[in-house]
Amino acid sequence: MRRFLAGVLVGILLSVGTGLTAFLLLGSWLAVEDPLERVDAITLWKAGWAPIIVFSGAAIDPDSVSSAEIMRREALRQGVPENAVLVEGASTTTEENAAEVARLMAGRKLHSAILVTSPYHQRRAAYEFHRAFDPRGLVFRNHPASDPEWNAFLWWRQEPVRSRTLLELVKLGAVYLSQTK
Repeated sequence: MRRFLAGVLVGILLSVGTGLTAFLLLGSWLAVEDPLERVDAITLWKAGWAPIIVFSGAAIDPDSVSSAEIMRREALRQGVPENAVLVEGASTTTEENAAEVARLMAGRKLHSAILVTSPYHQRRAAYEFHRAFDPRGLVFRNHPASDPEWNAFLWWRQEPVRSRTLLELVKLGAVYLSQTK
């Protein structure tokens, strides 16, 4: 009986340890990152990784300037030339971002990009961009943006990054489940 209880205890400890390890590695899994290589379009323009920057995203308030336009203005303010910037300011979801950027890139004969977004959003964005890019023969690399508030191992310890990360996990699950139907 003592051996049985010891075995149960070891099993419980291993299960808890495995669950805790998986939980702690969850942030690293979300922040998928590929080795960088030169591409056609990117947001790491100043580092010389691409000649074109594509900004994508509508405004939360339809009467306001789009998020993409705000990013474009900031890039120009920081010295990026106008002819190095493309703007897609109509998309309101990650799925629309991916589809519109794919359309824009294909129309401009651009074939590759580096996808830069929040680290906790990178995996879902990559999933949507694969769905939009693959049929057009476009490729991309993942490179999460630096976010001083978000830590891949400690995201769960403080707000608002805990809520953002948990919401992202829910959205990612919903996207995966919607594709299995």
